[in-house]
Amino acid sequence: MISTKEQAFGAFNGWRVQVTPTRSIATPAVWNDKVVFGGGFGSFEVYGVDARTGRLDWELHTKDDGPTAATVIDGIALLNTESCTLEAIDVRSGKLLWEKWLGDPLLAQPAATNGRVLMVWPDLGKHFLGSFDVRTGEPQWKTAVPADVISAPVIVGRRAWVTTFDGSVTCVDVETGQRIWSRKMRATSAPWVVGDDVFVSHRGTKSTSARSTRSSRNPRVRVAKAQEDSPDERIANLKAERGRQAQAFQFKKAAYLSKKHGTARKKHFGQEDAAVGFGQAPSSAKMFLADNLIGESHISRAWRFQGSRPVVSNGVLFETVGDRLEATELSSGRVLWSWCDARAEEGERRLTPPAVVNNRVLIGTWDGRLVSFEARTGAILWQVPVGAPVHWQPIMSGGSVFAGLEDGSVVCVKTEDTRHDSWPMWGGGPGHNGSTDHVDNDRSGPTMLTRR
Repeated sequence: MISTKEQAFGAFNGWRVQVTPTRSIATPAVWNDKVVFGGGFGSFEVYGVDARTGRLDWELHTKDDGPTAATVIDGIALLNTESCTLEAIDVRSGKLLWEKWLGDPLLAQPAATNGRVLMVWPDLGKHFLGSFDVRTGEPQWKTAVPADVISAPVIVGRRAWVTTFDGSVTCVDVETGQRIWSRKMRATSAPWVVGDDVFVSHRGTKSTSARSTRSSRNPRVRVAKAQEDSPDERIANLKAERGRQAQAFQFKKAAYLSKKHGTARKKHFGQEDAAVGFGQAPSSAKMFLADNLIGESHISRAWRFQGSRPVVSNGVLFETVGDRLEATELSSGRVLWSWCDARAEEGERRLTPPAVVNNRVLIGTWDGRLVSFEARTGAILWQVPVGAPVHWQPIMSGGSVFAGLEDGSVVCVKTEDTRHDSWPMWGGGPGHNGSTDHVDNDRSGPTMLTRR
């Protein structure tokens, strides 16, 4: 069940929908006048509410629990339940069109394009990326990938890219499933594709994350020791058709990738896992890979992990590596502006991945705010408190901003600024590569990175 109320957010009006019982709500999706969202990890509910008022229009009870963020294409909402199905729902009516059992668990949302939906699932100790018909669920192809996918597949044109929890980035042909290339690089986010460039965050190797310490046997001898409690992370640039690395930014400290980061808080998620039957993660999940890569050993934590997913718009890279929002000019490598005025709880990211469109940069903060910046200058256009931490990427549609919160609610802030538009779901569009999912999305100027 949910309850809805109108609310004032500072100078803006809006509404709040509260889900009972309280769970973390993943990024909602907007299509026409409907907002679609799931009830959180452990929930069996998917909701459709009126985008203008928050009024409940329909509620669907799923057979399996843990609906992900929804991907919407052609009026069809596509999502996974954590255990264990791919679902297709009519956005207007809330009618279940089809569902397909894939495997347990499913840790990410699907991507869609041109009548097909792409999803990764486990089967007999392996993982596969597969394509299904959007309207019928009929399988089209499948190809092996090293592990489950971080956040979602990314589709641009005839290519799809996945970052998997073993740290690999893999590129496949969307129409045939043929693997084009795969690169092991300790990648920690879904990629962003623009032109011939793929941008992705990745961890440093143990050598780059090493520190020099004195040997206990001989204090005068210094030895390298991996800093598991203080990993490094940066954005790298790969070539879209070949996968070779072109250039990359400098590493930044990324304590949020440490196994030790937020140990006390992570115990709470152990309880969430146990509540849905994962007292111990199944071997099919290969959680040891996620634990080594991003410091997460719980199903519920990997299910909600988004990493430092970058966005490129108008020749500028926007990213939150090191828990600082930075805008960097790609042609020169010059940082145009940065922002980190937000508090964090140990074990959680300070900022959400950015949503960038129409010269607007939107983020959510763990200390419970939505913040909008002018993309060119970094000037804060507005910020509003929403009453609970924002972990999932917020979205923009029709001059309104929508976000799922950690207290089991979804909020709508009506900004009346029509530039807050064209980013209606996680990642921007059904291919999760911006508002258009085009190869040259918002591209202007060169895209080669330079070292700094």
